[in-house]
Amino acid sequence: MNLGFRYHVASLLAVFFSLILGILIGGAVFPDHSLVEEQALLISELEERFRENRAQLAALQAELDLSSRAWLELKESISRGRLTGRPVVVVGEGKSSLASVLEQAGAQVEMVGLERLGQMDFHEGLTVIFPLTSERLSQTEQEIVQALAAAGTRLSFVWGRELKPSAAELPPSLQVDSIDTSFGEIALLLALSADLEGHYGLQESAQKLFP
Repeated sequence: MNLGFRYHVASLLAVFFSLILGILIGGAVFPDHSLVEEQALLISELEERFRENRAQLAALQAELDLSSRAWLELKESISRGRLTGRPVVVVGEGKSSLASVLEQAGAQVEMVGLERLGQMDFHEGLTVIFPLTSERLSQTEQEIVQALAAAGTRLSFVWGRELKPSAAELPPSLQVDSIDTSFGEIALLLALSADLEGHYGLQESAQKLFP
């Protein structure tokens, strides 16, 4: 049960308790049964509305679960062998979920910290992926990115749904937003396999959702 559904249930329960309290107080203060009957009718209508909303929410949750499973299976189908044997450098320390997605596609992934990346020999055809964590590149990141671009490296910048980096600071490259979703992961795999540039993803600035 998600938070929205729990809030909805809690709100309806609060209304029920308020009405029941009103019936008790009304019955004690006003001997006229018409008020009690009206409140009982209102409770009955709210109970029916609650049952309908609960059924609708259950149906929506089932549809959402099915959609999530479908996208996961589609991603697995698309990724299978798509980047077999391709060397990819992901900027960062330690294993990441992005690295796992690339490895599942057959890529030879190496995680490299920013300091070590600045000491590497850059060459044409090398694929380097920068997972962005802020809207602007640091001075060190800008210098490394410029050196990579000058060497003919294939650059890719990826970021999550909530981040909106400054595109003006990024050189011609592949850019994928919403990388923390199946949509973003699929877009990245498709674009990498076709050596594409451009911005793909869910954000308004993207050219398209997928290449």
